[in-house]
Amino acid sequence: MNSLLYSIDTLQVMVYHPIKEIWFYLLVATALAALAGYTWQYRRMPAARWWIIGLSLRAVLLLSLVVITVSPALEDKIFWTKMQQMSAIALIPTFLLLAANFAEQKTRIIKTAIWVLVALSGFGILALLTTGWHGLYWRGVVWDGVTFGIVRGPIYWVMSAIGYFQFLLVCVLCIIWSFRFYGLRRWQIAVLPINPLIAVIGHILWVIDQQTRGIPSMPLAFLLSSMGWSWIFFRLRVLNLAQLAQTAVTRSMNDSLIVIDDQDYIVELNSSAYMLLDGQETSLNGSRAATALAPWPALAELACSREVRTGEISLADGYYLFRVTPLAGWGNREMGKAIVLQDIGELKQAQAKIVDQQKALSIMAERARLGRELHDGAGQIWSYINMKVEAARSLLAKNEPAQADMLMERLAGVVRDVHVDIRESIAGLRTTVPAEHGLWEPLEEYLHWFRQNNDIDVELIIDKKFTPGVLPSVTEVQLLRIIQEALTNIRKHSDAGHARIIISQHGSAAEIRVEDDGRGFDPILMAEKKGKYGIKIMEERAGEVGAQLRVESALRAGTRIVLSLPLTEG
Repeated sequence: MNSLLYSIDTLQVMVYHPIKEIWFYLLVATALAALAGYTWQYRRMPAARWWIIGLSLRAVLLLSLVVITVSPALEDKIFWTKMQQMSAIALIPTFLLLAANFAEQKTRIIKTAIWVLVALSGFGILALLTTGWHGLYWRGVVWDGVTFGIVRGPIYWVMSAIGYFQFLLVCVLCIIWSFRFYGLRRWQIAVLPINPLIAVIGHILWVIDQQTRGIPSMPLAFLLSSMGWSWIFFRLRVLNLAQLAQTAVTRSMNDSLIVIDDQDYIVELNSSAYMLLDGQETSLNGSRAATALAPWPALAELACSREVRTGEISLADGYYLFRVTPLAGWGNREMGKAIVLQDIGELKQAQAKIVDQQKALSIMAERARLGRELHDGAGQIWSYINMKVEAARSLLAKNEPAQADMLMERLAGVVRDVHVDIRESIAGLRTTVPAEHGLWEPLEEYLHWFRQNNDIDVELIIDKKFTPGVLPSVTEVQLLRIIQEALTNIRKHSDAGHARIIISQHGSAAEIRVEDDGRGFDPILMAEKKGKYGIKIMEERAGEVGAQLRVESALRAGTRIVLSLPLTEG
């Protein structure tokens, strides 16, 4: 057997020398399997999937070499040699599949090249399994009881050439693809060839008989290339869930996504972002953010942010909610930022419609209330005046001018009161609550008018604990009307010289008190005359905003109206 082994040209014999450093082969195989297990969490990513397969095939290849050494029977050695060779053949297309899936280069030419490599690998495995009857993969085996080898056939050389050509193809393609990207993505693609280059160098050294000297070159190359390449990729966050999320979610979502790296290059835009920015894919992707986004100043300003920001901007004739999220890598190193824009144009329109509807409902409710007030108040007074005028005419017809004059004098006083009421109503209706100032400015204006036109001093006291702006604008309008109605009652019925309006806050409730130093009234009779004093109107307004109204009074002790209003959180 020795004479047979050494009589054959060494270039034709693939010799499997007995492995002395079995522990090292097992250590590397275990490390590769562990690395494949760690990467399994990213298995839904096509690039990670092929990396897991490549690591697993390398581990099987090394374990097969160990078993070839320890197997005593020739049949076992032949079986595990086929396993080792099949692992090597199956590795051929994995590098191109990994690179093409990560770089997202799936053109027709690349797909064709992948299918050709897969087909050739399949042909090589089939030839290996059937070499016993045609001898095209290996022409025979040699074994002297210590050293085992195979006599290489033509298909072996073809598969080796295809494997080396594939490694060279991956290197060239990665160099070409890297020029199509900028910033972080360029570095990610540029490091792709590191793994196959180290593996190929280690394999060449191992094939030319370096496996018998010191630490074996092929497992060492597998270990260095796999762990080094994985460290670089995890360092650059190539194999992570962010890309999977981008693939699964961001490309189909309605929100616009713009990803900018730490060198200020736009590295990714989803389809919604392309549509938002006038579909300028070729001019935006891979460009400097400051230059590419210059036509949209608000967006360009967001691209300069280096911290989390949220808010609303107007962009491309629309309204958008934005969120700027910094992207941090290993060691909390800044790697870029992601800008998400949510179109709220339809929401804005819906809100505007709701505001218009609320205004219309408020106007209708105010008209209905004014109608009731006119019917219960001024409407009855006009009926009273009409009745008294008819009575005066009757007295004049009876030639009783003195009684008619007294009646007309009383009517003149009623008309003066009506005139004051109308002026006061007009002043109250003109007093509105602007959103930017709230209740207090229009209230001050109304009190100033009230002091000038009535001989009553009114004092406004606002507790320091009360927080301005805590009440909704609709609520403030109703509170203003209640205060105006209370002051009208003071003018007409209390004979007071001084009044106070006290606004305070007690825990989660606001309290408004309107009190005077007038003559007051008997609480027992209040229920019978509450319509006369406008209390019903105030209660209706209080009920519309969820408040409670309480009236306190006593003869010659003034009157106090207390309004309690729960405050809504947030």
